[in-house]
Amino acid sequence: MPDGGTQAKRADARRNKETLLDAAATVFVASGVEAPVRDIAAKAGVGVGTIYPTSRAGRT
Repeated sequence: MPDGGTQAKRADARRNKETLLDAAATVFVASGVEAPVRDIAAKAGVGVGTIYPTSRAGRT
């Protein structure tokens, strides 16, 4: 476990993040910052749920 008690991201999560950032940049240039999240997900080849972070911390 890395310092600070945080878990390292899985390799696929790191790839998804980079792919999503690249896709977001492309979509924003083409459609503006009001582009739907579904367009970014489609460009990245992932589901919309992949864009939203998940955390069990603070959930009841």
